[in-house]
Amino acid sequence: MTTQPAWLKAVITIVFPAFLWALVASVAVAEEPRKIKWSDLIPEGYEPEKLLQAYEDDINRLNDLPDNSPEGIAILEKLQDVIANSPVNEKLDGQTIALAGFIAPLAIKNGTVTRFLFVPYFGACIHVPAPPVNQTILVDTAPGQGIKLHQVDFPFLVTGKLTLQHTQTDIGSAGYHLIDAHTEQYKDEVWLE
Repeated sequence: MTTQPAWLKAVITIVFPAFLWALVASVAVAEEPRKIKWSDLIPEGYEPEKLLQAYEDDINRLNDLPDNSPEGIAILEKLQDVIANSPVNEKLDGQTIALAGFIAPLAIKNGTVTRFLFVPYFGACIHVPAPPVNQTILVDTAPGQGIKLHQVDFPFLVTGKLTLQHTQTDIGSAGYHLIDAHTEQYKDEVWLE
């Protein structure tokens, strides 16, 4: 029987198990999502309420103008430009997060939504103006994690790696992108089952 050199024995008994432990620990940490709220997507110091105050006269003027008036359209375009340039929270870039919200479908394959805008309230981007880009996330689901069409009206918890990416779609703009997202229908004491 051949004996192993001392250095190989040290590698097998000390270094290799330490390497495996570190690998397992890093995978476990990487898989634990940070649960966030929609307000976490807004960077510290940015106060959207002050923006509304700055444009209060324009917003009030819209109420006095007829629909589709050139002046009204110009005001809306100016406000949409401000909303489209809302800052994102750079501290969240690259983090694995979990967030509850609603979907606005973008891509449907075999009755399953695989790409969507994720928003804080029902009907955003479809029935009402789109939320600011720092309140909208483009989501691409992991294989097998799409949402069935009959479930699109329900709230969902999505989990995945968040990146900063400005994306324009037909129904709204997003300031974030969630990659390889996992989805589950979300229920809590606020939403009905």
